[in-house]
Order: sequence, then C-alpha cells, then structure tokens
Amino acid sequence: MKIGIVWENGVSKWMSQMFEPLVDIPETDVTVFVGENNKFDVQEVKLQKQRLSHKEEILLGLSALPGSLTRIIKAPYKKMDFYFNSLSKYLQNYDLVECHDSSRSLYTLAELKRRGAGFKLVVSYAENIPYRQIFDDKTNYIKHSSYEMIDHFIPWCDTIKKTMLLEDVPEEKITTIYTGLDLNLFKPEPKYSGLLKEYSIDEGDFIILYVGKLVSWKGVHMLPYAAKILMANGRKNFRFVVAGRGAQLENLKKIIAEAGVERHFRFAGFTPYQDMRRLYNLADVFVCPSYPAMTWQEQFGMVLVEAMACAKPVVASASGSIPEIVGDAGITFVPGDFFGFAEKLALLMDNRSLANELGQKGRRRVEGHFDASKNAVKIYEVYKKVLGYR
Repeated sequence: MKIGIVWENGVSKWMSQMFEPLVDIPETDVTVFVGENNKFDVQEVKLQKQRLSHKEEILLGLSALPGSLTRIIKAPYKKMDFYFNSLSKYLQNYDLVECHDSSRSLYTLAELKRRGAGFKLVVSYAENIPYRQIFDDKTNYIKHSSYEMIDHFIPWCDTIKKTMLLEDVPEEKITTIYTGLDLNLFKPEPKYSGLLKEYSIDEGDFIILYVGKLVSWKGVHMLPYAAKILMANGRKNFRFVVAGRGAQLENLKKIIAEAGVERHFRFAGFTPYQDMRRLYNLADVFVCPSYPAMTWQEQFGMVLVEAMACAKPVVASASGSIPEIVGDAGITFVPGDFFGFAEKLALLMDNRSLANELGQKGRRRVEGHFDASKNAVKIYEVYKKVLGYR
C-alpha cells in the first residue's frame, strides 16, 4: 500500500507522530511531501520525505504549457494550488493520499483525482463549527469544489463528527479516530531542575503551565486575571509558565503589569517540540482557558493530550471539543469565567491528592484513547476499507 501524506506547509513532528507507526506495518510504504516553505523543522519526522521545490514546480509547469498557465489564470482566488505540477508527477503510482480539510492541498488533490489520478483521497477533519467556511470565500470555494472527490473522512473526535453529520456528510464516509501521540516522547518524568533555575522558580512553588498560541481566542488574558484573584485570596507561592508566541504577547504583558502580578509569571517563548515534555513535567497543573468565537472553538487541543500523557491534571474551559478530550482527567469551567478558573486552580493547589489522581487518570486516558501506535492501526484499517482490501 503506497501512501502519501500531503499536509501543505505544516509538516512537523506534531502531525507526523500520528502516521509514523504506519511505517512498522510491513504492507505500507509511507511518504510525506514537504514544501519549500514548510513552517517547521522536519529533522525529527520519521517518515520518508519527498521535498517539493519552487524551481521544479515552475519547470514542470513550463513543460505543461499552456494548460498549467490556464489553470493559474482561471483560478477563482490567488494561490489556490499546492505544488499542482509536482504532485501530479510524484503521485502517479500512489494507492491513497491523506490531507487535511479545506486546504490548498485538498483543492489540488481533488483536481488531480478529477483528471484521472488513481489514488483514493482521505481527509483528516478538524472543523467543529457548522458551515464555518462561509466566512471565508476561498475556503468555501475549496470545500464546495473538492468534497465530492473525497473517498473518506477521519474526524479527530466525535464532537467534530457530529458537526459533519449536521452538514449532511454521509455517515458511511466518516470514521472517528483520535489524533495519536508518541507515548515514548511524552511520559511522566521528574521535574527538570535546570528549568527551575532557568525560570527562577523555587522547588516549592505551584507551577501552572500554559502552552499554545498567544492569541485572543485562546483566552491568554485569563491567566493574569486568575493570578490576581489567587493573590487577592492570599495565595503566594505559585508561578504561571507561559510557552508560546503570538499577537497578544505584548497585551498580555501589559495586563500582567497593570494587575501587579509580574512576579508570578515566567515566559518560555518557543520550545522545540522534542523538548516540550520537560515543560509539561515541570508543571503541577496544565491550563487551557480558550473560549469560542463565531468562527472558531477548540477543535481538539493536542496540548491537553500531551499534558495528560505526562500525568498532569488539566483545568480547561468547556469550549468546543475540550470536554470530550479531557473526559474525567481534568476540571472544566465556563469559558470566560475567570473567577471559576481561579477557583479550580485553588482547588488543586489545596488538594494535591486530587491533582495526582487526575494526573494518573489522564495518563491512563491517553494510553487508552490517544496512543499513536494503536490509532495508526485504526487508520490503516480505514485505508484498507477505502481501497477495498480484505
């Protein structure tokens, strides 16, 4: 079974770990296609890599004139395709290709199928707001021009599947498979003393970890609000460690300064994925205070699974798919309720046995539901079904 993974410019260890166990299945030959402008370092990605270059794409386009030029000129929007000519060349003998929903990759692959390419097309699906694509004309066009060419959908959780059914996607074309995690990479370990020194944190401090984009819909402004409430209630020995980058970094720092809670915050910035487990294992609790907007709500929350894999209790808002992912391994609160958020944190600060119990539940939950080695077998079974294998 020759399998291609086309993940646009988002190929990373984060996404590859759910497909890497496929390599251990003797019947598979898996290749991921990496664009010249890929956003991440792929050195740690344990899949065969086919590099795609602008130069080769242009040369292949010149050899296919005038059709290749006509496709660009007649495209309804700019930058619609993802290496159309290169993928047309490389995917000729593939049995199956997987990509993600409403992407340029999908648009290109759907057209290749329409032109007679012999591969089956499977799409990983993450959207959990019905008809969200209408807010972006280009995304809406990709959806309506491509979905008829998709052979099967793999939503990342049942919350997403329910949304797909609401949009009238045939249930027989949907199989929920949770996104998998490399449990050898994320596992419980002792606190790394080097990080305590690096961030000037005392060993007795209660460490609250946030990992993610520093953007408004992730609720990052909730962190200093919670810190202020904890301080007002007499709490002293706690530290928020914030790992990530984003447009709200400066505003977050302004709120922290205005609230007078600077001493309770440490910023870790960007951390390479293979080093993230050190941060998770530094924490006493992991937080995810995101809240829903008209066009977005938490779709899966891989950081939640990573934290639970390291046996960390979770305090998160009940936004989007979060309740399904966390299950009984954490505590949720109403999105935007910063008083409720602080109350849940105080509960775990006061009850370390509860925190430990939730952490252990989290690890067991990840082992049962989010183990990449197990879930890759489920993906393989879907591939066999789509290809008509017995």
